[in-house]
Amino acid sequence: MTTEMDPTDQKAHRPKGHATKSIEPTVTKGTETCTVVTPPFYANWTCTRTDTLLLLLVTGVALIVRCWRLSVPNQVVFDEVHFGKFAGKYINGTYFYDLHPPLAKMMFAAAGKLAGYDGVFDFKSIGLDYAAAGVPYVGMRLLPAFLGALTVPATFAATRACGYRMDTALLASLLVCFENGLVTQSRLILLDSPLVFFTVLTLTAWSMFWTKQGQSFSGVWWFWLISTGVLMGCAASCKWVGLFLFPAVGLSTISDLWDKIADRSLSPTRWCMHFASRAVGLLAVPFAVYVFWFQVHFALLHTSGDANSMMTPEFQTTLRGGLDVSTDRDVFYGSEIRMRSSNAQSGYLHSHTHNWQHEKGSGQQQITIYGHADENNIWVVEPAFNTTVDSSAGPVPVKTGETVRLRHKITGKFLHSHDKRPAMSSDDQKFELSGYGFPGFAGDTNDDFRVEILSGDKNEPGSDVRVQAIYSRFRLVHRNLQCAVYNSRKKLPKWAFEQTEVNCMRNCMPRMSTWHVEYSNYPNATAEMGVKKAKYRPMSVWGKIWEYNKLMAESNESLTGDHPFAARPQHWAWLRRGTAYWGGRGHFVYQLGNPLIWWASLAAVALFGLVRAVLFLMDKRQIFPSLGGQRRLYFSSAGFFVIAWVCHYVPFFLMGRELFIHHYFPALWMAILVLAFTLDLFTAKMPAIVRVSVYVAVAAAVLHVFNTFSYITYSRTWTKDACQKTKWLKTWDFDCEHAIGGVRATDPPPPSSATEAAKPIDAVEDDDAAEEDDDAPVDDAVPEPEQVALTSPSSVIGSVDAEESSSVGNIADIDSPVSIPANAVIEKSNPVAVHVAPNFEPPVSMPAVGINPEPKVNVSAVSVAYSDVEDTGAHAEL
Repeated sequence: MTTEMDPTDQKAHRPKGHATKSIEPTVTKGTETCTVVTPPFYANWTCTRTDTLLLLLVTGVALIVRCWRLSVPNQVVFDEVHFGKFAGKYINGTYFYDLHPPLAKMMFAAAGKLAGYDGVFDFKSIGLDYAAAGVPYVGMRLLPAFLGALTVPATFAATRACGYRMDTALLASLLVCFENGLVTQSRLILLDSPLVFFTVLTLTAWSMFWTKQGQSFSGVWWFWLISTGVLMGCAASCKWVGLFLFPAVGLSTISDLWDKIADRSLSPTRWCMHFASRAVGLLAVPFAVYVFWFQVHFALLHTSGDANSMMTPEFQTTLRGGLDVSTDRDVFYGSEIRMRSSNAQSGYLHSHTHNWQHEKGSGQQQITIYGHADENNIWVVEPAFNTTVDSSAGPVPVKTGETVRLRHKITGKFLHSHDKRPAMSSDDQKFELSGYGFPGFAGDTNDDFRVEILSGDKNEPGSDVRVQAIYSRFRLVHRNLQCAVYNSRKKLPKWAFEQTEVNCMRNCMPRMSTWHVEYSNYPNATAEMGVKKAKYRPMSVWGKIWEYNKLMAESNESLTGDHPFAARPQHWAWLRRGTAYWGGRGHFVYQLGNPLIWWASLAAVALFGLVRAVLFLMDKRQIFPSLGGQRRLYFSSAGFFVIAWVCHYVPFFLMGRELFIHHYFPALWMAILVLAFTLDLFTAKMPAIVRVSVYVAVAAAVLHVFNTFSYITYSRTWTKDACQKTKWLKTWDFDCEHAIGGVRATDPPPPSSATEAAKPIDAVEDDDAAEEDDDAPVDDAVPEPEQVALTSPSSVIGSVDAEESSSVGNIADIDSPVSIPANAVIEKSNPVAVHVAPNFEPPVSMPAVGINPEPKVNVSAVSVAYSDVEDTGAHAEL
């Protein structure tokens, strides 16, 4: 005889689709066979009056925790230098590029507009005074604070929807509410608060959707399904970390649909309806939301800006005041042309009267890529060495497969390549490009390049056979070396004016070796020739979205560096270190989580894996522990959030880009829920008074630790001794010298610490954009020293000899009153400290820059330590 038995408690719990497979072992007892099944139970939670009161309570507490001292510090903090600036560009309609999707930044722009921000303040560097500039920064910070506060009641709702009691939901809410890292991040103009908000709401909506499984295709069922899709799209529209929601929700959906196949009461038509509805709600809807926010983004940024050069010419033509090119269409022998590299971060093939200086180079004239159009970009198309063309019947067009030479119009030298290594590579597949030739020298075959047209414009017949300006995409392949002219995208040294390297590379991919002619002029043209014109065609919205996202992917992939507070994923979960955000005198902001919550939540995730493995083995031996009647509740709910945690954590181990502890925050929230579920499991069968006592003890411990670290969360003033006592781990590198009693709490302070040197992150200066911005002017003169702040903390950029001549300016925070030589050179401004060495009597003191001229100090050199607070402009974070 076969009977159905359920060895576990059949209380409401999460469905099998939330990461558990149904367990159907067969147990034999004498002659009786028992099949154990676990039917899909669902938590049919409906918000009660008590739930509502508790939701209001935790929301109020969360608002207080997030908004207290929101005006402190009243200066630009950390990545506010980027996202505050971007908000201003939205308000002014000025185009910019960032490596993150636009939604969170647009939300900050809306908050700033409502608060009265006019978009003028540029957020140029960490430490700029908001109050002095009249910036309504508190109103802008209210947005992330409010979103961060709403994650607390959402945590309560998600826990209840998973089938847990009110006390467990309340405890989970308090754990999220008093997590220092989440609080710090939600008090500043940073993207992670909106990201965590939409991530939390997505999984809350998904949990609510599962409570309606008994009402399939009803209005409320559709509401929660579509809400999940909309919120997933919004999360992905803030940062690409939101994309990790798709495998988390997707695995749950796949498991559920697989289980539904085994349900004989469900017709194939009905199953297909379930499949189609989830495909629409969880794939089509998020995609539509993602595209919608990009359309809004492009509609708001309608005016040409500094980041234009990072986009293709077709993209730039869509901007007001953007690129507007009209040129002769056909390229003939004898035409004067300007060639542009056809990739997104484009520039022009360029030369100037300066020679290569690298060790293995030829010493011949430099060939580079320069980001701006000037006369040094003009080349004349000539026939190959020792060949001529017959132009008696009219100009001869240049065709694919033909060999040509390019003569630099200004210097008269030919584009040339030979067996010499380029400046930025020792690869034997790469060769130097140079300008070569002199009066009376006819050249040689190393000046010859074969034109290979890769594609033409389908609307311009013949553009795939004859070279046409703008419409033909081609490669130049060296006749002897069989290498193609290649955009390496590497920035050259200062002796090459930090322009972009171009070399000749064998076996290179077409993308970075593809060129097109942007300007063409045939000097001998006549009116009878009927010269046709060519123009860039404006890109469609779909084309702009595709190009922008492709550029975002490239920027994220190339985001590598040595930021002093970068941290690899293996260090996040156990809170090895945090991130310095801002440093003041007597107080500072340092991003560090509540260690009790971090360590306990990591232990809870590990414990789930251990319990699941042990019970799997026990099941194989026909032993079915019920875990106090909580087995299916624990496995289904905690199992889902552990899988979500894995989806939001493990992918970072595969990334080579620079990463930081805030990338762990979405996974942290999921681990906190697993912690609450684990506490519920262990206390489920305890007497009520004991269970309440355990919960109260946990909450009290969390509050105590939260208060201990609240000084670095809220930038509260504290003493050096109290600060040092909170360094539970040696790797926590916040600088207690900023606290009262520390040397950096004095006025003026001594040399900068790591916390004062908080470097903006989650941003990247695109190499190509930087090359274009930093290129020499038209005449290739070395640009004037730039007044910017640098990156590494407490780093001595260099010493300035007294014999060097220039002037001193923008000096702040001096160790002691000193006199500075009038001819000292400081090329970068805003030094945090100036150190003076003995043995030199300064000829002139300079009180004009805020330095007390007395007493005089002998100095031989001035060393400047900089805090990197430079706004890099071009900017992308997974």
